Order: sequence, then structure tokens, then C-alpha cells
Amino acid sequence: MRIILAKISIVLIFLFLTGCTVTKEQAVETAKNSFESGVISEPREPNNETELFNYYLPPGLNIEEEAGNNLILNRGEQIFIIFSNPAEDFTSQVNFEQDKIVEDKAILIETIEVEGTFNYIIVAPFDNDKYKVILGSGGEKGTTITELSNIKDSVETLVEIIRSVSY
Repeated sequence: MRIILAKISIVLIFLFLTGCTVTKEQAVETAKNSFESGVISEPREPNNETELFNYYLPPGLNIEEEAGNNLILNRGEQIFIIFSNPAEDFTSQVNFEQDKIVEDKAILIETIEVEGTFNYIIVAPFDNDKYKVILGSGGEKGTTITELSNIKDSVETLVEIIRSVSY
């Protein structure tokens, strides 16, 4: 009887562990869907400001540093870097063109234009099973490093911040 219970326990643990694992394909699809739904939704109202721009700071994020056009935020160990370039307009593809060249091993490159604003997402392998997520909207850009299991939350966070930037 103990052998049977042990075998059942092993099978259940295996099923639980494999059921919670996110494949690269699932993560890419999730990132793409979160990006698309985020850029077509209404931007969040800014609730924070720097000397140069206003932005929405989602709950749970902390301001680590503000320097000119750059903003460094964190959620625990995860860092979010925000770059705002007011010299670039809503249709700007400057950041995208540069990021596309640098991230030549990207597993996701997606662009979408919404109400005249050029938006993009790039997901590329980083190291140790982590991935770099880059999201841009016109002259605004956000970057973070995340695990596949956290990619949806990371994309949603970047979309909320980037799309909320105003001057």
C-alpha cells in the first residue's frame, strides 16, 4: 500500500510541477497578448512625476533613481528602466530600429500602431533562463529582465508606465 501511495504522490508532484512550468512558446504568446491588449487600452493617469515628465507608478514599484530622462524602478530584485525622449514624437521608430539590431536573437518582435502611436515589444534571451523585455511607445521606452513565469506581469507593468508618460 505504501508503494502505491508513494507512486501516486510522485506522479501528482510531477504533474503539479510540469503544469506550473511555462514554456517559451507560451511565454511569447502571453507577452504578445499582454502587449497588444495593453497598448489598445486607455493609458493610466499619471500619479507621479520627475522634473521632465509625469508617469503612472504601479503599486508595488519603488523609485530607485531619477536622472534626467531616465527612471529606475524596482519591485524586489527586479529592475525596470524607463527612458523618455520628448524630442521623439508618437510615430518615432528610432528606439525600435536600434533595439531590433542589438537584440538579434529575439524570440519576439511585435509592432502595432494605435491611434497614430508606434508601439513595439522585443523579448530576447538574457542569461540563466532570464529574458530581456523591451517595450516602446513613440519616444518612451522601458526595459526589464524577467523569468518566463513572470513575463506577463512584466509586460503589463511596462505598458502601464510607458503609455502613461506625459509632459
